[in-house]
Amino acid sequence: MPTVTSTEIRRRIETVGDLPTLPLVVHKIISISNRPNSSAEEIAQIIEKDQVLAAKVLKLANSPYYGFPKRISTVSHAVVILGLNIVKRMAICASVFDMMMAAGMGQLWRHSLAVAMTCHTLATRAGLPHPEEVFVAGLLHDIGQVALYTKAPDLAAQVERTMLSHDLWRTEAEQEILSLTHAEMAGWLADHWNLPTSLKEPMMYHHQPTLARDAPLQTAIVHVADILAKAMGCGAVDNQSVSPLAPKAWKLVNLDDNALAACVDIAWRDFDTIDDLL
Repeated sequence: MPTVTSTEIRRRIETVGDLPTLPLVVHKIISISNRPNSSAEEIAQIIEKDQVLAAKVLKLANSPYYGFPKRISTVSHAVVILGLNIVKRMAICASVFDMMMAAGMGQLWRHSLAVAMTCHTLATRAGLPHPEEVFVAGLLHDIGQVALYTKAPDLAAQVERTMLSHDLWRTEAEQEILSLTHAEMAGWLADHWNLPTSLKEPMMYHHQPTLARDAPLQTAIVHVADILAKAMGCGAVDNQSVSPLAPKAWKLVNLDDNALAACVDIAWRDFDTIDDLL
């Protein structure tokens, strides 16, 4: 039987004002990006106000991966040279990296980054107009685990023990201990942060993609990317078996063997670059 009610867990998570889950700069970037009149200058100004974040973005921009002969010295210059979407992706990656590493969840960071990179590749291939948004959904899809670990570490530890001792998938152990899953917690947090449905549904339904109504393709992509990342050895837990793939989601993403191999190659290359630099 669950040791606490879902209402109590939600209260513990949502009533703490300083919950270190979604960095302020990420929230601002997402909010501005969803405005029709947003500008690259606004995004650059947000990043530049955080000296540590700006330094990380410039480190990425000046890496051999991009290969520019002259040094990029400002975030504004990086936006001009690399493009707004790439700089936004760098900033969000660096912020979420800091948040997960501060929580001691380095393995979850690597899994989340692998999912995000795969999401971006799949979304681009599918022709979605905003692949960066699917990237963010992939990066934040397991944010409920961070919230639980940060604000209810006793329950998080109980879930881990149950998962490992009974050879369960994480969602099964969470249902047994909590009567809810980290994906549901991600949905609460998306509401709490006023994130758009196109982010909320992939975060909330990445284990149950057929439940998505407003963003079915984005949710299917995060679901498939999550499983691909685990199959590639980037799981949140070592040696855990890969959960089943939803046939309808796989059909919606529409990958043949050649396209799958190409997408994995691209995603893995980008993953290694950012993970090494951060």
